[in-house]
Amino acid sequence: MSKKTAPVAKVTDIDNVRIGLIVAGARNRRYMTVDDLSTYIGCDHSTLTGYETGRRPIPASRIPRLAEALDLEPRILDRNAA
Repeated sequence: MSKKTAPVAKVTDIDNVRIGLIVAGARNRRYMTVDDLSTYIGCDHSTLTGYETGRRPIPASRIPRLAEALDLEPRILDRNAA
């Protein structure tokens, strides 16, 4: 019988969690609800929740609007952002 090992998180998964925590913290500091921010950036409530929990990566196309809404530099959310 083989021993099962726990899955190892990929670096990208850890990055998604880190970025999600940044987004959630910035949203809370601005006293915005998930609904407020999701409407502003043009996505569903559940999609934004996925970004904040790290279950979903944030597409590059959403980074500029999200950074603007949260008053963050886009490169904080995406290393490749201008």
